[in-house]
Amino acid sequence: MKKIILPLLACALLAVTSCESMLDIPQKGVVSYDDFYANDDDAFAALTSMYVNYLTNVASTEGIDNPEQVMLNYAADDIMAAGGNPKDHEPFRYFCEFTYDNANGTLKQAYQRYYFAVYHANLVISNFTNENRAQAEPKHTSDFTKQAVAEARVMRAYLHMMLALSWQCPPIVDRLLDADELPVPAESQSQVLEWVIAECEKAISSGYLPERNGTGDKDATARMSKGFAQFVAGKAAMFNNDPATARKYLGDLINSGDYALIPSEEYWTNFHVAGDGNSEKIFEPNFLEDPAYTNNAWGSGQPIFRGRWMVANVFCWRTDALASQPQPHDGFQGWNGGAIQETFAKKFLEHDGDSPRRRACFLTGDEWLYEMEWNSELNNASLEEKKKDPARGIASASGVFSHGPYFEWKHMVYTKPPKILTGGKEYPADNVTGLGPGSNQKNFNVARYAEALLLYAEACIGADEAAGLKALNEVQKRSGSGKISSSLTFDAVMEEKQYELWFESCRFHDVVRWSQQRPGEVDAEKIFNQSGIHKDVPIVYDAFFTKGESEHRLYTEPAAGENAVRYNNFEKGRHEYFPFPYDVTKMNPHLVSYGKWAGAAAE
Repeated sequence: MKKIILPLLACALLAVTSCESMLDIPQKGVVSYDDFYANDDDAFAALTSMYVNYLTNVASTEGIDNPEQVMLNYAADDIMAAGGNPKDHEPFRYFCEFTYDNANGTLKQAYQRYYFAVYHANLVISNFTNENRAQAEPKHTSDFTKQAVAEARVMRAYLHMMLALSWQCPPIVDRLLDADELPVPAESQSQVLEWVIAECEKAISSGYLPERNGTGDKDATARMSKGFAQFVAGKAAMFNNDPATARKYLGDLINSGDYALIPSEEYWTNFHVAGDGNSEKIFEPNFLEDPAYTNNAWGSGQPIFRGRWMVANVFCWRTDALASQPQPHDGFQGWNGGAIQETFAKKFLEHDGDSPRRRACFLTGDEWLYEMEWNSELNNASLEEKKKDPARGIASASGVFSHGPYFEWKHMVYTKPPKILTGGKEYPADNVTGLGPGSNQKNFNVARYAEALLLYAEACIGADEAAGLKALNEVQKRSGSGKISSSLTFDAVMEEKQYELWFESCRFHDVVRWSQQRPGEVDAEKIFNQSGIHKDVPIVYDAFFTKGESEHRLYTEPAAGENAVRYNNFEKGRHEYFPFPYDVTKMNPHLVSYGKWAGAAAE
């Protein structure tokens, strides 16, 4: 099968104009509709446009944050919005607090970006097939165009799945709409998810989807592959409460032998340049530096620049509050937009201990102070000397807002991968040559094999206990926690999934699903509003600087006065799904939001 190349082109391919001046002078540099979608080169350009638009919209940023990651991560119970004060990163805090409404800018950006990406998938499908096109035949068909259609079909299905999990009954847009056509919401979430599964099956059964050629095939991780189609179909089936269908698709993916968990000691590389395209990645629109890989996968011979800061800046600490620059840190001053929730961190630490997985996700106060290298002459000094080192710790008298004594680590950009993770082994830095600090060095993880295994394990409960336990154990053994389940239980899967996929846009959707499918076991309102989780926001200080103590000692105090924020606003019947954006409903009155959002209007 011909390998598709995805260059970063300007892709002016879709500019269709009409010349109706008196002289009817043809415009130069414009490709007419009649002349386009007519050969393999056009299919190549259209498919490239689809990927580039996904990359620059869904996988890129708005300012310093990515809309999808903000709304899905910060609404969960294991992440808190951080910053300099309660007003810092307010868009993040709206989701922690469940105080957003249908005028929320992040929701609008996410919704519109999903459908913009759907549009570009439909351009490929509608113009190289005769689907949903009355009295119209495709101008060109070939094996290559059939592959392009199969990839576009999976992309479109994946985007609709994300829309359904977030907005419950979004419109199914399976064709190019007329300019004045207003799409109608789906009758139910189940209708959307069943359509998603059917679309993935069409793409798989066509025989034209690219397949991963063993665990070392990096190209397949950057595109809509057969494995990703199986993942999407399986995940959609789980959310549609159809574990039998999920077992079919996820089982096929697992049994393909094309994916494997990377070793425990390299777990951290899943989230850094060192892990680009590894055996565990199912789909990852990634930043790539390797010219050989770049030439094969994207065709440009240049690193992929994914638009502005992506997510790296907000998933770090405010370095302007620190005594010096931590050496692994990328160099920009740190926007501190997110922090691990303290109660969850304690739970994670108790479960995983000193595991490679836990260390890859967050650091304890002592690890942060003494095992990480700082801009200090005492990095190789004794512990007693480090405890008195004025070049480390939190120097700001105002502390670090919304932080407990644990420091998120999973998505930070490394100028040099730290010894605390590597053991001194050399790995490539995230700070890729030619882009500089603050660019898009970080991976955008969409689907990992670990999630597929955990979804499969859950699907096997009560059906194929041995196969499900094997999948669960595979994730547990790789974690390095030493906690290996002897039987397959829902509680074990649920807990393991929270540890394994923390800060990967899974938790919120999962809790909502479980509360609907297992109402006697999981209560979304109780989880999101439980005491101690979203209650008083902590501020972490260093007594070495604030109290004049002779050694570093991190301590926390709850925010008080004007800095006090309370999180316990999740409401059943409202916050399981997001409202359709007000600006969208204003243009399309067919759209009616879920539950108590119905009829709500924010101007």
